[in-house]
Formats: sequence, structure tokens, C-alpha cells
Amino acid sequence: MTARGAARGLAGAVAGLMVMAGCAAIPTSGPVTEVVEDSGFGQSTVRYSPALPTNGASPGEVVRGYLDAMLAYPSSTRTAAAFLTPAAADSWERQSGVTIYADAQYATPPQDGRSRADVGETTKVAVDAAEKGRLDTQGRYQTASGRTSVDYRLEKVDGQWRITNPQPGLMVTARFFEDYFRPFSLYFFDRPARRLVPQPVHVLVEDGLAAALITALARGDESQQVRTFVPSLDDLRATVPVEGGVADVGFTAGSRQSTDVEHLSAQVVWTLRQVPDVSRVRISVGSSPVRPRSVAEQPVSSWGEFGVGQGEGTVRALMDNSVVEVDGADIAPIARRWGADADGATAVAMTDQRIALVAGNRASVRIAALDGGNERTVEGTSFIDPVSDVDGQIWLVDRPASGTRIRVVGSGTTTLDASSLKGLNVRSLDISPEAARYVITVGTGDDASVRVGRVVRDAKGASTGLSTPRRIGGNAVGPSSAVWSDDVRVSFLAETDTGIQMQTALIDGSGASATGGALLPAADISGLVVGSGPGASTYATDPRGRLWYLRPSGNWQLVDADPIRSLGNSR
Repeated sequence: MTARGAARGLAGAVAGLMVMAGCAAIPTSGPVTEVVEDSGFGQSTVRYSPALPTNGASPGEVVRGYLDAMLAYPSSTRTAAAFLTPAAADSWERQSGVTIYADAQYATPPQDGRSRADVGETTKVAVDAAEKGRLDTQGRYQTASGRTSVDYRLEKVDGQWRITNPQPGLMVTARFFEDYFRPFSLYFFDRPARRLVPQPVHVLVEDGLAAALITALARGDESQQVRTFVPSLDDLRATVPVEGGVADVGFTAGSRQSTDVEHLSAQVVWTLRQVPDVSRVRISVGSSPVRPRSVAEQPVSSWGEFGVGQGEGTVRALMDNSVVEVDGADIAPIARRWGADADGATAVAMTDQRIALVAGNRASVRIAALDGGNERTVEGTSFIDPVSDVDGQIWLVDRPASGTRIRVVGSGTTTLDASSLKGLNVRSLDISPEAARYVITVGTGDDASVRVGRVVRDAKGASTGLSTPRRIGGNAVGPSSAVWSDDVRVSFLAETDTGIQMQTALIDGSGASATGGALLPAADISGLVVGSGPGASTYATDPRGRLWYLRPSGNWQLVDADPIRSLGNSR
């Protein structure tokens, strides 16, 4: 059950080899400097300069030193390259993503190379670790599980063991990833170029953050569901200096400059507004500044028209056969006929154009314009609660014998291709703020999960289907009522040691779902509405239908003892 706007809804060892000690998450060699605040991102960072290889180091020590050197902060591969042969250092594909691991175990032949004196002899060291995830070259997270193995080959260079076959990209510990990487969004446009769509990425937070984000943005997006107006990476200037709060983004004079400087500017500005020390953005091609609307230095608050507004800050619900409006702790019937008589509906969704009322037996949905006209009925089987999107459309989900069916109601009714949901028992659905993605909860109890996918659209922006969803919040127990809490995060109810609580997870599946904020009341909460944006409100319902409101003071207040039958969309 969700509300839109400012109250957007929720909810191996290797045989014959000797295993060596695992690698610590925090480096144990090399100078470690004082803790410094990391640019306002709410965490502290420790600067670390790893040690260079020592003379006479064994193959195992060289490999451990190499992996340790990739934990340098600020980031640098210079020391890591010193553990490689010259040829390997020259050919190492450092930019080919990041592997995140834990519990590394090292294995090497029993003699460990110590009895070998001949220059040019070779050996190997096997590293076995639990793979926690991967980042591609753009920083997009890919889930991983199980263990991964790398067999490093070594040979002697001037009497010292060096690695000949470095893995593509970097390898960092899960602890390092948690401490030093942060999630950000790259902004692309939907296919009609009406609205910005975020793409979550993970970037190492350090000097040069602005350049890292723009570099990732210039790599583009291979998805057929978004488009970009930003010139290619080959045309991007190497650095993005930030002086006096102004980020200077430059492209070469011969670049494929977009004729639509407004869309180009919106992508760059929205992406850089996440950098704390950037307040304005200057874009140039060659020596010529881009001046949309005659402004050379664009405030990071500009181009809001391509985003999604915060809405009116109220939610709608069913109470005593009446559609009511909830604003903070206040409840009042809506100023329409359904405010007096909801015709026995069991769930409701509203936009600024129409209303959807699910019949008590959940076998049909009545759709009508808010003035009562254009009324029609959509028949089905076991409808779940409907939701609305930013385009004023209402999404209906029911479960006939053939499987899950998705219909979108606007000026007409369109049945989407939902074959990607085959075999999934969909319990709830919500559409992202910009209507580019969807989140569902499927199953119940131990089999329940939260999944996120893209809304497939044609070139004109009309929805045609749903992509295959990916599972997120993998550690959540019994999740339900998943909804969007912002454009890249979803919130849902899950079982915890303190009862049912709200948890939040990034849509790319990175990290565990986290419980945060005020704990829900001990009332076996069954439904949730989570606000997004300044001044947003949060509500919860319990099995008795009572409505709870999270006050600004952080305390939960019972709004009304009369049962709430449904919390619905607000558009």
C-alpha cells in the first residue's frame, strides 16, 4: 500500500597445498594516518599507504602484499604494480571493474619457493575467497555468491618473486568496500526524454569524485530503456576540477556535441548535485561554454522540471466505507462522492484524474474520473491493492489461473507482457517515482522475497511489459509490502529480533537490508506508508486496521482506533 508525492508509499582448499592465514580487512602493514571526515558522507576514512615488496619475500608474501596494496587509500595502483613483473604491470587492466571478497585463504606449494635459487623458475599461489559482489567498469553492482579462486603465477625478476598474471580490475575486501565506497546515481533520460532516470553506481569517495561520476556518466547505458545526451567517454576531458564550488566539465572540440544542451545539462547537473562541494556546474565543448537559458554556471538545483515533484503530502485510505484523506494526524473524508460512500470497496488508489476502487470480493475494480464520469469496471481474479504512477495511470494486478496479470489503466486499458513474473506469487506491487522501475514482494514466510525490475516501454514511452526482476534485500526475513522510499531505494516490512520492522535496501542488491529510524510500535504491523522528501509523513497499520503516525518528534501516535481498510496512492 503506497502513497505518492511527499508521502510516497511503502514499504577450497587445493589438494596438496598448504593453506595460509586469511587476509585481514584492515591493512596491518604500511603507514596509517589519522582518521579524517570523508567530505560529509557520514563516515570516517583512514588514509593508508601499503608497503612495497621486500627483498627475499616468498611467493605467498608477494601475493598477500599485492592484494593488500589494492586497499590503498587514497586509491593508487602504483604499489600494487610493484608486485608484478614489468610486462604484467604494463598489461594489467586496472579499470576492468572491482571484485569484492572476504575470508581470503592463500595456498602455495609446501616449499614456498624458499629452497629455489635459480632465476627464472616459476611457481604459483592459489587464493580462494568468498565473493561478495562485483562492480563493472561503470560502478554498477552485480550480486555474487559462493567462492572464487585465482591462481597467481609467479616468476623471478632480478632474484625476486613477481606475479605474471594479475586479475582484470581490482580486488578489495568487503570491509574496504563498505568503508570507502558510496552509492551514487547517474542520471539518464527515459526514451521520450521527458524524465530523468537514475542508475545506481558505487564510487570510491575521495578527491576527484566529480570526475569519477562524470566519467561513469559518459560511459552511457546499454539499456534500450534509457537514452543519453552526454558525449562519449572518448570526448570527455580527463579531469573535472572543482574550484569555488564550480565543477568544470569539458568535452573536446571535436566531440559529438548534443544539439539539445538542456538535456545534456540536466544529466550532468543532476549527477553532480550529489557531490557535497559542488554548488554550480560549468559545461564547455572545446573553448566554448554551453549556455542553456543564457546561464554559463548552472546551479545544481536547476532542471527540476525533468525530475519528479514531491506531491501534496497526503495519503488516502478507506475507513468506515469512506475514502478519507490523511494529513499528519488529521483524517477527513475526500471532497468527492466516495468520501461519503465507497460502495463497500476494500482497496483504493487515486490520481489527480481518476479513482480505482477494488470490490470487497477482489473480483473487480471500478475505475472512474474524479467527477464521477467515464466509469467502467475491470473484471479479474484476486486483485491485490492497486497503485498509481507519476503519469496518472493506475496499475492493476490480479491472479487468474494463467498466472499474474498486469493491466495499466489510463485513457484506456493496456495488458502488459508479464511473462517475466511467471511462477511468482506476487503479493504487492509499486512503481518507482519516475515510473521506470517496479518493485514486488512475492511469496510468504520463509519463501518471501523482494524483487526489482524495469518497466519496458516503447519509443513513445508507453508501457508494454516488465523485465525480469532481480532479488534484493537477501537477508530480509519474511518481507512484505515493498514500496519505493526514493528513486533508488525500496522499503518493506520484515521480521527482526525486535518484531516486524521497516527495512530499506538499494535496488541494485548491494549490501544487506538495514533497519533504521524509529522502531515500529509493538502492534504486529502489517502495512506501511513511507514518506519521501522534506516534511514527508510515515504511517503504519496493524491487523486491527488501526492507523499509526510517526510524529516529527520520533514517537508513534495512534491516529484513530476505527479500522483502516486500505492505504492508497496519492497523486
